[in-house]
Amino acid sequence: MATISLYAKENATSSFIQDVLSSVDYPVDTFREIPTAGAIPQVPLVIWDLDSFSTHNLQMLKALREKSPDTLILVYAEAPEQFGEISNKLYDSILSVESLKLHLMSQIAKLKDIHTARQIFRERMSHLVGKSPAMQQLRKTVERAIVHTGPVLIEGETGVGKELIARAVGCMYEKFITVNCSAIPENLFESELFGHTRGAFTGAQNERIGLFEAADGGAIFLDEIGDMPLHAQVKLLRVLQNKEIRPLGSNTTKHIDVRIIAATNRNLQQEIAEKRFREDLYYRLNVIPMQISPLRDRKEDIEDLANYFIQIYQGSGEKFTLSNAALRKLQEYDWPGNIRELENVIQRALCFTSAGALQPEDLHIDTVSPVSSTSATKPNSTNPHASDVSENPAETISAYENFRQMQLAQERDFLIKKIRECNGSVREAAQKLGLFRTALYNRLNHLGVNVKDL
Repeated sequence: MATISLYAKENATSSFIQDVLSSVDYPVDTFREIPTAGAIPQVPLVIWDLDSFSTHNLQMLKALREKSPDTLILVYAEAPEQFGEISNKLYDSILSVESLKLHLMSQIAKLKDIHTARQIFRERMSHLVGKSPAMQQLRKTVERAIVHTGPVLIEGETGVGKELIARAVGCMYEKFITVNCSAIPENLFESELFGHTRGAFTGAQNERIGLFEAADGGAIFLDEIGDMPLHAQVKLLRVLQNKEIRPLGSNTTKHIDVRIIAATNRNLQQEIAEKRFREDLYYRLNVIPMQISPLRDRKEDIEDLANYFIQIYQGSGEKFTLSNAALRKLQEYDWPGNIRELENVIQRALCFTSAGALQPEDLHIDTVSPVSSTSATKPNSTNPHASDVSENPAETISAYENFRQMQLAQERDFLIKKIRECNGSVREAAQKLGLFRTALYNRLNHLGVNVKDL
């Protein structure tokens, strides 16, 4: 199947184009006459001779654009300035015949790169699912951020899709390096990010380039940047200011060109107030800010997201749908683990359910269920004072509040003990407790437990 359509009368220039393209095995369909609008084939690239169809150029180029807006159009003429009435929105590149003969292949290569970039862009943007106002605004922000080179700071809770947004922003770069700042030991931060020379520290047997140098000419994604230690933040600030890195143990600096995209689930303003994050670094990173709302604040996106995950995870030949009752169950839950938790619930349902409409009982949602106030105050035979509870409402509220605080304290102590038994690993503790890691993190935050203290 041809990937290039050539619209030109038979002449020396069109023969030249055909010879050049055939020499590099580019499949071309040539049209000597103008086809009807309905017969225009959709291809990645069109080459159009303005001189061959001078009276129909405007009409046909509009038809091409309307039928296939993503097609790249290269137009040429002996004197292109004579066709000033044609809007530059109807073509992507214009050349004189002389320039065409000199630069045909470089122009085609450039247009093919643009076409590939557009395909990647569409593919990445297709993952940003949802129709809520917050999601529509986020997509617009991502589209604008793609064409700029300034640093991006993405803020949002765990599981909202920060890496997905980062990859959409960096879709035009061939290199995309991901760094999980919370997974790097503090004493190895500088070496990992900026590299080291041989003998820079004990065990440094060979010279090693850092992740910033590996990302030179591309983008680097600093995930969970709120966990970056202060000494590494100072060096990162220098990278942002001067676009230079200095490997550990080296006396020389290296210039790099890297698009920096950072993300965090922490409140950096609070981190700054508590002297755990540099204020000057925050303002350097926050050139293009993006705030991703938690799923509980945009429940109108749940239906689209659930159907999206069904399409991804349903097996070949299987057809799953979401019943209205199942959708209501999803929308009534607050999703502390956000989109990642919803994805897990849908994937689990498809694993253990036969094809068809998913019902509420097919959706197994992990929750931490607090003891309800009704059960705590319900009169029963084992509580001889239960009948007196309703006689003094103020005392009832005070007694229940004390009871609730006691429960929270017991839960707090229980979770801290379990995490310490797992040597501080929240992931391992969550597995033993039968919880999602994100659900356990959210519960710890609710109880005021700082995991770093453990």
